[in-house]
Amino acid sequence: MTTTPAAARDAEPRPTYYADGTPLSIQLFTVEGSGYGPYVALPVSSVWTPYSAHLFTRATAELIVRDMHRDECGIWAAFAEDGTLRFMWSADHDGEGGTCAVQPDADGRYEIGGLWSWDEWGDHVPHTAGQAAFALGASEYKWTAEKCTEHPEGLDALYARGREEAHAVSLRRDEP
Repeated sequence: MTTTPAAARDAEPRPTYYADGTPLSIQLFTVEGSGYGPYVALPVSSVWTPYSAHLFTRATAELIVRDMHRDECGIWAAFAEDGTLRFMWSADHDGEGGTCAVQPDADGRYEIGGLWSWDEWGDHVPHTAGQAAFALGASEYKWTAEKCTEHPEGLDALYARGREEAHAVSLRRDEP
């Protein structure tokens, strides 16, 4: 039996702005109970739950898929030639099994959620110095170079990648 989560079935294009017109800001996520990520995302709502969907770039969606395949979690995913990301899961995962296709939006971002529980990235998540540098870069993506936090030498590239990923998912809003 093929099923699609209710959130995906009823999905419509999501606003990336608060009701007052203020753009939503990026957040950092991990899969709950794991040390994966951090995944730079743009929430599609000002209020989210652990199963809410968020917008991710193709690069981050690929990282999510790689991390997911490292575990035997009962979910698999693959990208089609047209860019569609298809998730498949066994009955062991949810009692029924199914598939869910995620098309990229007009800006190439993927709205992913509803298949596992997200957690905010933070100090409570086990992480490496490289993951911390990437997260710091993403969180400081709006800052000018003079304002940016010092980070350990040798992690400049990860810091810069975090900044770039945050700029990419937010469509370069508020770029310094």
